[in-house]
Amino acid sequence: MRSARRALLCAFVGSLFALPVVAQPQADTTVTWRSYSRTGTAQVRVYPGPPDDEETHTIVIRELAENQGPSTVDDFQYLADLVGRQLGINPTAAYWVLYWGGFSFEGADPDAGKALFLRATFNRTESGNLSSPYWDVISKTDVRELTDRRWRE
Repeated sequence: MRSARRALLCAFVGSLFALPVVAQPQADTTVTWRSYSRTGTAQVRVYPGPPDDEETHTIVIRELAENQGPSTVDDFQYLADLVGRQLGINPTAAYWVLYWGGFSFEGADPDAGKALFLRATFNRTESGNLSSPYWDVISKTDVRELTDRRWRE
C-alpha cells in the first residue's frame, strides 16, 4: 500500500514538471504620467525576448478602469518613451501591446473574456525622437507568442 502511494506521488510530481512553463514578467508595475490637465495610470508588464536576443522585450500595457487621466492610446508615444527610460528599455527594440479587457471599464466583469490587443512598434526620427507608432490588431494567441518566446522549445 505504501509503495503504491509513493508511485502515485512520484507520477504526480513528474507530471508537474512536464507541464508547459508560462512566462513570468520581468517587471510588473504601475506607471503614472502627467498629461495637460490630468494624471494617467496604467499597468505595465515587461517580458523578456528570446534567449538569443537580450535587447528585445515585449511590454504589455493594460488600460485600467481606475485611470482618470488620458487613455493610453492618447499619450502612447510619450508613455512608451517614459516606460523605456524608467525601465532601461530601448522603445524601438520592443514590441508594445496595449490591452483592454473587462478590467478597463468601470462596472464591467473583469473575467468576461472579451479583450482587444493592439501591437505597436516604433522607430526613431532623424532628431532622435520616437516616431508615431505603427499599429496592428493582434489576437490573444499572438500576445502569448510574444510573451512566451523565451520558454518555447
